[in-house]
Amino acid sequence: MAQQNDSQVLELFQFLADPQAPVRRIALATLLPYTAPDAPERKLFLRDSHVEQIATMCADNELIAHDAISALINLSSMLEVVQRLHKLPGFVTGLVRLIVDEKALLSDLACMLLSNMSKLDSVSRQILGLRVPVGTKSSAVEGEAAAATEADDEIAALDLLLEVFLRGEGKKYNPNANYDFLASVFANVSLLPQGRAFLLATPDRSVEPPLAKIISFTEHPSTIRRGGVASTIKNAAFEKAGHTRLVASSNDGPAEEGCIDLLVQLLLPLCGNEEFDIDVLDELPSELQLLPSDKTREPDPQIRTILVETLVLLATNRSNREAMRKRGVYPVIKEAHLKETVPGVKEAMVRLVNLLMRDEGTDTALEEVDAHTDPADLPPAPSFENNSNFVQHQEAPAEEVTKEQEVKEDQVQREKQEKEDERPQHHNVPLSRMQPEEDEEEMLLEV
Repeated sequence: MAQQNDSQVLELFQFLADPQAPVRRIALATLLPYTAPDAPERKLFLRDSHVEQIATMCADNELIAHDAISALINLSSMLEVVQRLHKLPGFVTGLVRLIVDEKALLSDLACMLLSNMSKLDSVSRQILGLRVPVGTKSSAVEGEAAAATEADDEIAALDLLLEVFLRGEGKKYNPNANYDFLASVFANVSLLPQGRAFLLATPDRSVEPPLAKIISFTEHPSTIRRGGVASTIKNAAFEKAGHTRLVASSNDGPAEEGCIDLLVQLLLPLCGNEEFDIDVLDELPSELQLLPSDKTREPDPQIRTILVETLVLLATNRSNREAMRKRGVYPVIKEAHLKETVPGVKEAMVRLVNLLMRDEGTDTALEEVDAHTDPADLPPAPSFENNSNFVQHQEAPAEEVTKEQEVKEDQVQREKQEKEDERPQHHNVPLSRMQPEEDEEEMLLEV
């Protein structure tokens, strides 16, 4: 029965090259369900040049192109498919042109396919080096071209993708696309050192680098957009050379020239509607003070983990730790930890506190915590596991203690220690096990 079904599917492939568009459309629409991840016939698409044939149909009329891109999105979870698409001359360039076309109906599908393909390092490298002719028809290209010199006849594809990502939010650039999946492309590209260099690069310190333009989306309604941006920010934080540029030293006045202050955009999604004491409010950046009563925390635990782990990475630098202590990071994380229910997120918060709250005097200060150092190997610091760290310590009145009181106190202390010993042990995850964030799972279409 399976062999009979395979033969029927194989027969359909011959109609993909039929000269009549209705025949091609029906054949491709019939094949589309077999690209689903649970379809046993999926492997048949790897035979002969079927992948390449479907790729050429992405330039067909819009009904056929829609199904062709949809099929490739589903199939791109297979490494061989991405490798074969990558080898097709001009295929990635064609996707970029489709994405930046302000009137294209299939821009979001193209973003999804580029997102899946950019998981392959060679595709990300191609995107980083790709340049698009100025003649490409789109207002995004025209806007970038206006800033180019007369000698330039091409524009960096990544600059164009960033432009439509910013301008296209909420379908403001193209009424048919919101470009949210480009956030995943940036996350995948930023896995490479060249990608992180692009995000942090600026012609001079007075010009805003690309990373600074996207950080506001950590509070965006779209999970895809804010998750991809959070991953991109975390990957940029792996670039240790740029650490001192990523956290402003204080809340007062504008950040130093060239600084990309990430602190507000990392902490804001971790804040709820809790009220802080006035002395704590004075420490916080103004954007985190007096938040509305309907303010909610980031609902996705994976994104919460990414945000906290980014703070951990930034806290490996001493000057950043000092700035984070002065700017109220601990109170925000303390409140978030009290409300957190996911163990993995809580563990990341504990690692952050272990870095921030230890004593760093003249003898114990560390200029740089190596990313391969386990925080458990550093000098002890306050931990979330002990709730007493969350309250102000008050000295008891000095009075003479009787022998009977000493015995009672010893007994209470022993009972307390026994309870502590019975607790499950929490071991901090070494920083070396923190990995850059890849794109989310492949965006498989439902057919």
